[in-house]
Amino acid sequence: MINVVRRFTVAAALLVATVSVVGAQTLQPRPFPTEGISSFLFDSPLMGVKYDVSVWVPPSFKPDSGKKLPLLVVTDGNNAFTVALDAARSLINQGAIGEMIIASIGTPPEDGEKAFVSRRVYEFSPPNWDMKDPFGVEVQRTCKTMGSPPDRCTGGAPKFLTVINEELIAMLTKRFAVDTTQLGLFGVSAGGFFASWAVFQPESRFTKYMLNSPAMAYGGDVIHRLEADYAATHKDLKASIHLTAGTLEINDPYLEGRGHIVSGMARFAASLSGRGYPGLKLWTEMLDGMGHGDATGTALVRGLRVLYGLPPIPYGTTR
Repeated sequence: MINVVRRFTVAAALLVATVSVVGAQTLQPRPFPTEGISSFLFDSPLMGVKYDVSVWVPPSFKPDSGKKLPLLVVTDGNNAFTVALDAARSLINQGAIGEMIIASIGTPPEDGEKAFVSRRVYEFSPPNWDMKDPFGVEVQRTCKTMGSPPDRCTGGAPKFLTVINEELIAMLTKRFAVDTTQLGLFGVSAGGFFASWAVFQPESRFTKYMLNSPAMAYGGDVIHRLEADYAATHKDLKASIHLTAGTLEINDPYLEGRGHIVSGMARFAASLSGRGYPGLKLWTEMLDGMGHGDATGTALVRGLRVLYGLPPIPYGTTR
């Protein structure tokens, strides 16, 4: 018994000594590993502001291979880039999707929270919105709180889509091996509405759209009028669209009651499903037990699998 106590005492003393040594160390700072990531600011001549852009290319990609990769453009880059990167990296490593490039665009963090909020309201919202509907009244209040000039409160979606089409994508294709026939757009909430709005814009260069918790009340539910107007003059819609929302959003008095996230998404999906477009691929998923924002990671994983997924291969084999 004495030997057991002695061994325990010695072990405890060694542990204390080790902890003391570790605690006394001077930790050496080092950069966080960011393999494959490039981040930069660019001035938009059209919008007259700077954008924060981050780009991830899989480290396994060989630039001299002559191969070009699909590109997913992520709006709200301040919040969604790392989530999209983690989702894509995990799925690529599993062999569930092929190599692809993730690029995000957003407000520079140093511009502050007010700039972030006011710019996303302006850039994601459609033109000609009188904002007399309940959600529009909320948006007007937000613009006043953020100090947005009247002409920069809403209506910037056409200009922002042009920024993405003509400035961002052009810049990316010069620097990275982008396959411009495989362009995808991802958005959350107001960004999800923007992605749905872009579906019906003739100048949109995207063929794949991922909408998570889209705030379909933007523009006074204009998305449903756009969809109906498109259907009246077109027999096909060549697009792949993945829609998601969290079940916890269904009964939320603001997100659903004012923002029409779940009901608006369901109506949008139902209208598209009934058109019989031969070139349309459409998926709608409700994410159980998830709410506004926390569903983003799952939405990205599901959307990437659905829109970019590779056929499964037998376990233990490689492509």
